[in-house]
Amino acid sequence: MSFFYAYLACATALSWLAPHDRTPERFSTCLAVGSAAYSAGADVDLVVALSFTESRFNMVAVSSAGAYGRLQVKPVFHCPGKRLKGCDLITAGLQALAKYRKKYGRWSEALCHWNSGNTCYRRSRLFARIVLKRRRALNRSHGDVDDG
Repeated sequence: MSFFYAYLACATALSWLAPHDRTPERFSTCLAVGSAAYSAGADVDLVVALSFTESRFNMVAVSSAGAYGRLQVKPVFHCPGKRLKGCDLITAGLQALAKYRKKYGRWSEALCHWNSGNTCYRRSRLFARIVLKRRRALNRSHGDVDDG
């Protein structure tokens, strides 16, 4: 797997956006997330699907629940010093995702808790299913990539 894999995942995921939202900034944002996932040894398709679902690759997205950035990270839980200032939101998100996966085992459970916290609710289970469905679509779109 290589940077090219992240590029393919982002090209596919960007096609899910409305035409007026397919901007170079969103593609760059997706590439930053996908490349960081690749560098961290994370599942690139999963992280790209999560970023699409959380923010539609909007690097300045802010939720009413206090989540920020491409992966919608809550600094109070996942950033050093529990502060947004100085926090690399992609790195914090990847570390949090790995923590949830280790704690809960299956991706469906990890993503559910990512979305809802300590208790998984119906909407959070739906969120997890949507992310996993998008991950499968990304994987089918480019399959196994030969690194040469």
